[in-house]
Amino acid sequence: MIVEAGLEGFMKRNTPEFRLGKRDEMIASAPAGDMIWVFGYGSLIWNPAFDYDEKRIGRLFGYHREFCFWSTIGRGSPDAPGMMLALDLGGSCNGIVLGVKRERAEEELTSVFMREMTGETYFAKWGSVHTADGPVKAITFVANRGSENYAGQQSLEDTARYIAQGCGHLGPCKEYLFNTAQYLEELGLRDPMLRDLCDLVETKFS
Repeated sequence: MIVEAGLEGFMKRNTPEFRLGKRDEMIASAPAGDMIWVFGYGSLIWNPAFDYDEKRIGRLFGYHREFCFWSTIGRGSPDAPGMMLALDLGGSCNGIVLGVKRERAEEELTSVFMREMTGETYFAKWGSVHTADGPVKAITFVANRGSENYAGQQSLEDTARYIAQGCGHLGPCKEYLFNTAQYLEELGLRDPMLRDLCDLVETKFS
């Protein structure tokens, strides 16, 4: 199982104890029920990093998918940064929810929190995700706008340029973009912003 590192950069890294503490906090505050859910909107769709028991398509309201963080290690370098996705305030976001049985949550969510809470990029929060089988409360990793790596909303062309140039120890940044767009479309979902970025990267910046 591949475990992709979380977003990185010039910020301090959270200790393993901090990350596991956040895992424990979220499990302890989980709604009643036998399943704990995690919302996936980027690499968690195609590289979930844990063995889940159930998957549903869903939509999270209150946040949207945005390339709003610099990547200077995993998918870029300090001289040629890439960009990474996060959930930023406003709108809605389609994706998946992955459910793990409560008795297995501590073991299975360890890799998720070790990866997503590497630095100060994200806050872990509970979000309401609407699915065909009804709403679920899911762990969501939302943008920390106070992070030093927060880039805000760039123009579409600038975002495509950064994605096209970025390459780090996890591989090219454009691979991250293409994988996310492809896997969403295979699920019958579409994000026009991602498709426009793919087209720009392939035609203008290839």
